[in-house]
Amino acid sequence: MFKSFVYITVLYFVLSHAVVQIQAQHLNQYAYHPQSVKHVFLPKAFGEASFKVLNGKGEEVLVSETPKAKAWEFSGTEVTYADVTEVSADGSYRLLVDGMKHVIDFKIDNKAYNRLGTDLLKSYYMARATEPILEKHAGIYARQAGHPDDKVKIHTSAAGKNRPAESTISSPGGWYDAGDYGKYIVNSGITTYTLLHLYELFPEHLKTVNTNIPESSDKTADILNEILVNLRWMLSMQDPNDGGVYHKLTTKSFCGMIMPHKDTGDRYVVMKTTAATCDFAAVMSKAARILKHENKGLQSLAQQCIKAAERAWEWTLANPNIMYVQPEDITTGQYDDKNIADEKFWAATELFLATGKKAYKKEINFEEQKFMRPEWRRVNTLGLLSLMADNTYGSKLNKQQAQQRIIKLANKLYRHYNESAYKISINKFPWGSNGEVMNDGMLLINAYVMRGDDKYLHAADACISYVLGANPLNKCFVTGYGTNRVMFLHDRRCDADGIEAPIPGLLSGGPTNTVQNDCGSEIYGTKLPAMSYVDKVCNYSTNEVAINWNSPAIFTVLALDAIYSNKNNK
Repeated sequence: MFKSFVYITVLYFVLSHAVVQIQAQHLNQYAYHPQSVKHVFLPKAFGEASFKVLNGKGEEVLVSETPKAKAWEFSGTEVTYADVTEVSADGSYRLLVDGMKHVIDFKIDNKAYNRLGTDLLKSYYMARATEPILEKHAGIYARQAGHPDDKVKIHTSAAGKNRPAESTISSPGGWYDAGDYGKYIVNSGITTYTLLHLYELFPEHLKTVNTNIPESSDKTADILNEILVNLRWMLSMQDPNDGGVYHKLTTKSFCGMIMPHKDTGDRYVVMKTTAATCDFAAVMSKAARILKHENKGLQSLAQQCIKAAERAWEWTLANPNIMYVQPEDITTGQYDDKNIADEKFWAATELFLATGKKAYKKEINFEEQKFMRPEWRRVNTLGLLSLMADNTYGSKLNKQQAQQRIIKLANKLYRHYNESAYKISINKFPWGSNGEVMNDGMLLINAYVMRGDDKYLHAADACISYVLGANPLNKCFVTGYGTNRVMFLHDRRCDADGIEAPIPGLLSGGPTNTVQNDCGSEIYGTKLPAMSYVDKVCNYSTNEVAINWNSPAIFTVLALDAIYSNKNNK
């Protein structure tokens, strides 16, 4: 009841101040990094206007002029911007624009990305299944353990000779996928990969990131410890009898908006699919390459991972086109995919990089692939990123060809960023558009690692500012951050825990006009894709959370933190 009252109050305030909000400045509401390109977006009326920036002492530190305003078709707005990039010292600042009656405050903080990235990463601890979330690690968001998953039933679609329908297996741990309590291999695949790849590129920096989780006192990086929670669950989803991998673990239908421990319905593993098995093989191969350089216990796990990956590949060869088909009695998330050539490419590439075996190399054909920004159903580009990062067997593949394809994608994203009125790479708004933005950031950072061209950093950094408020909605999409922050996520934990503020460090899915019937189309009030967003619990299409959206946000934020820290130390 209290949350409903708060929502109605906030909704009334937003609606009654709608004109003011639309005409207001759009900027990073948390803090810019000193090395960031910093844009404060302003209404059309302030195009070609003079502005100045004052520091905390009232001293003038920058005088400049805004460019001519520019339209953005996705929002139906025209904006200009004040470029305050030259201001780079830590502190609080005030922007004064000629003709504007109010001032605009912004902050610069060298530790901003480290704190933000830590909270984003901590969200995975908060999403752990099976174990209790402890007060000493989670504060007010502590909760009871949910879903022991020690007696998970074999669904009819997953049944086999050695595992008949309704028999049980143990599959505990892992992370809840999104606003629901399901665990899905294909979405876990790209999520776990993204975190592994971040650690592979910046291991020393990541070892300094402390998220205050139960494992923080050991000698393994917190990010790697968190990855292991999900990696071990993924291993339990492989049928040891044939190597195939179950597509998902869920109840037959979504539960209500209740806490995890109150969801006591039977849980099932559903279907083995080629996509899930390929994704599993790819992630296990990537993990094996990384874990073999860690302590002895993890080196042993690395051997287990590569054996599991090779068994999965054998199953794939025997079952090359088993697509996911939702059983009639299952209504949870499908994650179905009609084209799995990209999954096979990714799996073959990762297996070759882990083993050097010719059998995998012959399956890798660049010419047969169309490479795009990564997303759970578009994963072949992940193989390219791994290829460029690997110095063992990667040299036996065509690195130049892989680099050309990545740079081509990054240059396209940079062009979108450079031409956009809001200086952002996105030019489509599918479901989970904020995840798309952050995957752009990840791709751009990989291009920077290859070429060392700062333009890629600028475009990647803009992805962070966008989700922190530099967007036409003037909305900060990361919980716990910003002045106009997201509050009413479509997330069972956040809705049912009785706490006004949602769990911090969660990235909302973001605007899209692909579905507008979840809360009723009248709630949106627009078909413009960049403006189609509602901060309301019922709004699963734009305001849900998902592990695969948080992971590229973590990558982009902590990778930039690592790169900027390294530049400072030179």
